[in-house]
This record gives sequence, structure tokens and C-alpha cells, in this order.
Amino acid sequence: MGCGSSSISKEAVIESTPVTILNPSKAQLNVPMNRNANGDLQPRLSVADIASLSQRASIATDFSANDDQQLQYICDTDVSLEWLYQRLTEKFKCTEEPEPQWIAERLNAIGDKDLDQTTVLRVTFGWENENLPKSVVLKICVQQQDDATDEQKLASRMFRRECSVYEWLSKHKKIPAPKIFVLKKQATEAGNGVIIMEDLSEKAIVGDLTVGLNVEAVRDLLKNLAQIHALSLKSTDWTTMIAENSPFFYRQTAEFAANVLKNKEYFDESKLQMLNRFLSPTYMSNVVSESCEDMKISQCLIHGNPVANSVFLVNKEKVTAILDWTQSHPGCYGEDVAKAICWNLSADERHENLLRLLEYYHFNLLKYYGSTLEEITLEHVKKAYHTFLPIATVSFLLFLPEDLEQAEKNLLDRAQSLINDTVVMSTHMDIAEKSNERTSTPLPAET
Repeated sequence: MGCGSSSISKEAVIESTPVTILNPSKAQLNVPMNRNANGDLQPRLSVADIASLSQRASIATDFSANDDQQLQYICDTDVSLEWLYQRLTEKFKCTEEPEPQWIAERLNAIGDKDLDQTTVLRVTFGWENENLPKSVVLKICVQQQDDATDEQKLASRMFRRECSVYEWLSKHKKIPAPKIFVLKKQATEAGNGVIIMEDLSEKAIVGDLTVGLNVEAVRDLLKNLAQIHALSLKSTDWTTMIAENSPFFYRQTAEFAANVLKNKEYFDESKLQMLNRFLSPTYMSNVVSESCEDMKISQCLIHGNPVANSVFLVNKEKVTAILDWTQSHPGCYGEDVAKAICWNLSADERHENLLRLLEYYHFNLLKYYGSTLEEITLEHVKKAYHTFLPIATVSFLLFLPEDLEQAEKNLLDRAQSLINDTVVMSTHMDIAEKSNERTSTPLPAET
């Protein structure tokens, strides 16, 4: 996905609209549906709901604060149809619109390695008003308890960070991001945090993690990342909104990666020993937080997770929207560049196209920055890529199951090739360091 033109075409731009930011309130959120023989929408249980029925007597129902209205809860979440209906009709100024029939479906299953723990739903409506969206996607934050675990606290922080990114992106219409209709950042007694966004599924298709992206798609992804990086280098308004990743985030990443590498029959043990130096959460945190200072460049907004299924595409090549900003943070552009290339291309595609991709990213970074950017040369981009190759390799392991017998071959091949390349690069670094030590050591005085 991603192609060659040096300017963003109109087809590739998802225009942002003003975002409704909700303050904590007593409003809550609703249940699923199907079509009857006449084609009308009516409530339906999703697969996840059906599974949950074995643990519960029935789908949860509740009453509003005034106990005068029974609420329908969507896919066993705390989001009700009534809340969603109210938010959308207010947003689109159609408050007299009658409550529609509807269908809801769960779009994801939360795995052990999904650090953000958000539930993603699509809700399709049966209303006839063309001014209202026919469907929307909801992203719902994990429920926050007083005795929340570290994992739940991390998930909540990641959700709020994504909301902050969408707030910032909504000010910049040319950035390829989904339209955000409503943001409810904070979980309250009335319900969890929620993002209501446009449903892009009729305009584009989401990338496939297992298949990855083709080279042209990666080019376009790099172009769009360059635009985001350049914009954030030119402004500072985002820096007070987006926080750094927490130490717990890196501990979780290192722990999950180490669990995958316990499958020693799939990896060369000598290579794993050399990879161990990069599995430290301290190493990862230090590289992310210190690389800009080391390279003497400013921090920019990093997406952090530019994998295929975080991208919507047209014709498998053109990026129309980048989503899933839960891992965004301030840092060095090299992190996004390394992950976008390493995570989405096969080893052969990566090796054959690496230099051209780095050149293309650098060209677009300068173009979108719009003025001289002498501190970032092509050599700087190459260095940044290699600096973040180990982190791209380690974090890619989170896409694999802990039991590698269940792993998709494409993903496993990509992981093995990244480990090989990281080990080779590490060996060269060690040789260079030893060579520098020898040349910098004074010769003994002649006697």
C-alpha cells in the first residue's frame, strides 16, 4: 500500500471535523441486532455475547439515573444505544430523529498481549436521514476500578493518549486519520471512556498483519508518517498532550518478547544470546528517550505501532487513514521508520528496497517540513533506522503467539529474519567499537 506520488492526492485525504469532547456526566452507553425477513434491523447477539451467556443468565440491562428508562447495552459493554443515539443526533444536529433499528458487531478479541485492552465495535443504523452516518466504530476503554491492576492503569493511560492524539490531529485536515465524532476521555461512574469515529470499511480495507504490506504501500505509509513527523517538528502544541511511554510499558514488552523466545527449537540459541542485550526494558526505554538528544534533533510525534492492521488502504497501495494511536509518544522518527519497514515487508523485500525507502522517507520529511532541516540528512535517517532495528525486532515478537506451533508462517519468517539482521548488525557494532578502542589507545612509548 503506498505509492509514489510526492503529494497527497485528494482521494488519500480523510478530512477531519470538529470533535465533540465530553465532560464526565451521568450519561451511559447499549445491545446488537439482525435483519428480519423484511430486511429491517433488529437486535442481534454477537459471537462474543453468545459466549458470555454461558457465564451470565442474560444480557445485562440497567436503568438510567432516573430509573425511568431501560437501557440496551451494546455487546456486553457499558455503552448504551440511548447514549450513542443522543451523542450522534446532537453532533449532527438531528435531535428530532427517531431512534433507529440497529446492528452491532464486535471487531476485535482482546488478547493477553493487547496492552491497550480496548473493545472495538461497529454499529450500523437503520435511519433514513442522509445527514447521519449509516455506521460508526466505537473504541471503548477498559473498565477502571479503584483497585485497578498495573495492566488496567496502563490500558487507561494508552486510551487517554490516543484521545489526545485525535484531538491534535483533528486540527490538521490533511493528516490521513479517521473522522472523530465524539471523544469521552475519562472513565466515570456513568461509563468507560469512548471514541466514536467514522466507519471507513466502505471506503477502504484494513491491512492484514499476517500478509503485511506491499512495497508501494510501505512507501505511502512512510510518506504519511513523514508528514506527521514534520508537522510535529514544526509545532510544540502537541508536546503537552502526549506523554512518554511508562516504564511498565517497556517491562511488558520485554516480558512478552522473552516468553516467545522460550521456543528455542525455532531460533538459533547463539543468536538468542546475542539478542538478550536488546530485551532489557531499560535498554528500550533509554533508546526511545535519549536517541533524539544523541542525534541532536528535536522530538516528534511517533505513532509507535505502524503495522499493517493499523492502516486503511485503497487498492492495497494508498493509505487513506492511520489509526490505533495508543502507543504514540514523543521520540525519534527512526522508531516509526524502522517499524513500518521491518514489520510489514518480507526479508527479501526489505533488503532489496531499504535504501530507496529511506531516501523516499527523507525526501518527504524535508518536503512536508517546508524549509531547511539540516540536522536531518539521509545519513541521519539511515543511522536512526539502524538504531531502532533492535527495538523493531523485539517488539515484533509480540505479534506471535507464545506457542509458535500456532504461528502463521509469514510472521514467523519475518521474525526470524529480523533476529538474524539484528544479530549481524550487533556483531558489526561490537567489531567497530573494539576497533575504535584499539585506535584510541595510545601506543606504548619507545624505549
